[in-house]
Amino acid sequence: MKIILTQTVAGLGDAGTVKEVADGYARNYLLPKKLAVIATRGSMKQAEAQAGMYARRANQALTESQQAAAAVEGKTITIRARVGSENRLYGSVTAADLADALQSQFGLAIDRRKIGLDEAIHRTGSYTATADFGQGVTAKFNVEVTSEVAGARGKTTTVATQAASEEAAATDMAADATDIREASEESTEESTEAPAEAGTEA
Repeated sequence: MKIILTQTVAGLGDAGTVKEVADGYARNYLLPKKLAVIATRGSMKQAEAQAGMYARRANQALTESQQAAAAVEGKTITIRARVGSENRLYGSVTAADLADALQSQFGLAIDRRKIGLDEAIHRTGSYTATADFGQGVTAKFNVEVTSEVAGARGKTTTVATQAASEEAAATDMAADATDIREASEESTEESTEAPAEAGTEA
């Protein structure tokens, strides 16, 4: 059966494409889901017009992706993080951190889901990341991870890792436990001294 795709179907074609497919595939899947229409003389003319429109949209989208990739390609972002022994971070730097850095340091809004790390970042050092804009268009950029320094200035992004937050919470809990223990000891001492004073007065 000859059909015209009304939407892009993976492995079959783009919207507006005229295809010859098995009758069962067309009647049981493509047509019920409104992914295609049966090719007729009238629909063929309409398909030609749609094909031109979709082609223009695809070219525009490709141009926009290429422009976005060019803006990211070769950029270097700097991220400061809390560091422990052997330059290990308290946690790791994530794609979301890189997206925030691109936005704050270069004004580039990139969806974190489009950013891939060539390797996990658990230490300070130099790394490479890739932004995928679709349609085969990608851009690589550099990531410099350094130790957090008080009073540091410049276009950098300071990240607070989950591990650091958990460490701070644990410290607060330990401090609270110490306060409770000291309060309990003071209460015990007071209750011990009270009967002794009463006996003296008698």
